[in-house]
Amino acid sequence: MLKFSKYFVGILFIISGLIKLNDPTGFSIKLEEYFVIFGLTFLNPLVLSLSVLICALEVILGIALLLSLRNKLTAWLLLLLIVFFTLLTGYSAISGKVTDCGCFGDAIKLTPWQSFIKDVVLLFFILIIFKNKEKNNSNYSDQKQWVMLSATAVASISFGLYCLFYLPIVDFLPYKIGNNIPALMKVPEGAVKDSFSTVMIYEKDGVQKEFDLKNYPWQDSTWKWIKTENKLIREGVKPKIKDLRIADADGNDYSEDFINYSAAQLWVVNNDLAAANPTALTSISAIAVQLEKEFKIRTIGLTASSDIITENVRHELNLMYPYFYCDATTLKTMVRANPGVLLIKNGVVINKWAFRALPTAKLIANELSK
Repeated sequence: MLKFSKYFVGILFIISGLIKLNDPTGFSIKLEEYFVIFGLTFLNPLVLSLSVLICALEVILGIALLLSLRNKLTAWLLLLLIVFFTLLTGYSAISGKVTDCGCFGDAIKLTPWQSFIKDVVLLFFILIIFKNKEKNNSNYSDQKQWVMLSATAVASISFGLYCLFYLPIVDFLPYKIGNNIPALMKVPEGAVKDSFSTVMIYEKDGVQKEFDLKNYPWQDSTWKWIKTENKLIREGVKPKIKDLRIADADGNDYSEDFINYSAAQLWVVNNDLAAANPTALTSISAIAVQLEKEFKIRTIGLTASSDIITENVRHELNLMYPYFYCDATTLKTMVRANPGVLLIKNGVVINKWAFRALPTAKLIANELSK
């Protein structure tokens, strides 16, 4: 049982940590939700660093468990971590304030109750490991154990930083390369739809009671109808992209124009324009001019910033493309960079880049011929 516990917990921690290290920005968004709930918003400036460190810790503990490195320390850290996560997911499940714990990033979505049950199961196996922590003798010397742990820490943190500074190596988001945006905005044909039940609320002698359509007291005048409600009893399949709206400063909706545009276009995505790298924005503007002139590829900017901030930045940096407005969460889902660039043609994501890895205008145009 001990051997199974070590392999089960170790492998699960490594998988969970690597998935989140692949997209530390996504996990940081989840951390910010928890910071708001628990009044810890003062930690927001550290959220990206904490995201990388927490995910790296999961990988380090998983490797340490599988290789029996620093057994007592590993057992203690695992126990403290799983107790904390169990309390956190338990609170989320009971309160309903968080709809997804982010345990496996966007790769595997778990409900709060599924996350809580998962942590309870892990707690059971970690307690077995903790109880037997004295029996787990390592085959390596103390010095070699520390070297192996240090190497794992450096590799894990480096991987997380690379994905943070550039883009996730494996994209689990709906705007990944090759996806058709208009198609993902629709519910698949034949998919299960939301199921509702009609509830009628009547009152008698100051007491309200719910009835369904088969047994409501329509012949009993002593009951007074209060209201009728439709209650969701089973949630159906939702489109993967359900919140994409592109509008101008006056609120006019241009979503259809840009999403279904048949020619190639470049979307410059800035969830926070004021915090975007100005040098990168200037470089993108120069690329946009060349794309328009030589390859007839138009460019638009998308931001969640106010129109005042947007116009100030545009004029200050002399950006040569118009900006439209979109929800911040939607923009962070499009590309995990600020700014980031998407090449779109006929509603399909041809490619995407972070501002630290911008290609030339010619290379962008060449993407269309692949």
